[in-house]
Amino acid sequence: MNESEVRSETAKAAKTSMSRELIELAALFIAAGVAHLFVSMLSLNSVGPVVLFALGLLLIATAALRRWWTHRPRAKVTRVVADELPPPPGGAWRIRATVRDVPGSLAAVTAALAAHRYDIVSMQVLAVPDGVVDEFLLRAPAGVTAADIAAVTQLGGGKEVRVVPADVHEFVDLPTRVLTIAAQAAGPPADSAQLLRAVLGDCVITPQQTKGRPRAQGSGECVEGTSMRLVAPDGGLMMVTRPPLPFTLVEFARAKAVLDLKRCLAGAPITTTTLRLAAGTEVAIRPVTPGDAAAIEEMHERCSAESRGRRYGRERPPAFERLLEHKGTRTLLAETLADGVIAVATLRKRGRCAEVGILVEDQWQGRRIGTALLCRLITLARIDGCVALVAIAQEANTAMIRAMWRAGAQTDHVEPDLTHLTVYLNARSGVPGPRPGDIGLQ
Repeated sequence: MNESEVRSETAKAAKTSMSRELIELAALFIAAGVAHLFVSMLSLNSVGPVVLFALGLLLIATAALRRWWTHRPRAKVTRVVADELPPPPGGAWRIRATVRDVPGSLAAVTAALAAHRYDIVSMQVLAVPDGVVDEFLLRAPAGVTAADIAAVTQLGGGKEVRVVPADVHEFVDLPTRVLTIAAQAAGPPADSAQLLRAVLGDCVITPQQTKGRPRAQGSGECVEGTSMRLVAPDGGLMMVTRPPLPFTLVEFARAKAVLDLKRCLAGAPITTTTLRLAAGTEVAIRPVTPGDAAAIEEMHERCSAESRGRRYGRERPPAFERLLEHKGTRTLLAETLADGVIAVATLRKRGRCAEVGILVEDQWQGRRIGTALLCRLITLARIDGCVALVAIAQEANTAMIRAMWRAGAQTDHVEPDLTHLTVYLNARSGVPGPRPGDIGLQ
């Protein structure tokens, strides 16, 4: 900058300063004139002193009211923190707070958390009986306690603040979390407690004993505070408790939904039915359990080689322990009180079709036991969404072939010593189902 430019800037600054001083002087003269006019009007009016006293008292009353409002007794703010718990791995915390339903309130809370370098990973709104609460999942620096986070949340305007440790596995987007829970429900373990913890977080799940028949879905279910009662997929009751955080209606609905998913993936429950034979003997038909493997093996040993040959051909009977654990196979058995297991039926899914196999002990053949098992297998195949039921029968196994024909089976092709039969389960095909009065298998 040269000398001429410096002089120009100095002159401009001097002009601006002089203009500002003239404006301030003019404002002073105007204020003095207004004050003189006000005093003159009061002096000419008999009520002037009264107006002055009234203005003074009004100012004193305003000051007193402001002081009372500032120091008024306030309701104690609810704050529940998990001080007794160590900081979670990864600094993951869950916050629940009630925020005023006015514009800018939520922004104030998030700004307070961000100012202390708390990284908000996700947020959701949960419905409660008297309104809504906001839930935050965040990461905090090392050394931060739940009390620190609660104090910052209250500073931002949050009320009824609750802070508990969270799981770092919850830091995923919602679609990924839903698919993960669905995959766990469809897996072989499919533990109900594990699925509920994936939805609700860390909680205590206690099964309750029920008297009488299993409870129907929705019967006895409720949520109250930090506990909820749910109907398990097997019909029993489950008590779920989480002391740090009360359950909300949204979480109650999520817990019921994940149990419904487990019920659907597990298929329809198979109940025990009783078949009364012509001689009056009662035969129970039920699903197998892992403890039935030894009894099934003994039943196979009691069957003649001819009966086993009609069922398995030249192949050896499968390993029963592995058969009972096979995910895509449903197995039913028939038993009596006196003789134990007397028949076994399997339904193995192969895509949209299912293959059926039945073996009845020799002395119990021809008594409608095989037919009753076939009826149950056809019902289960429909429930599982199968479109066809397939049986590969030995040519000498005329009882199996006749029973499949009565069920509406079609003979697809015949190989040497083998007959392939298919029952199409489409309701529109007009294929009749087996009748309980048909002649039994084998």
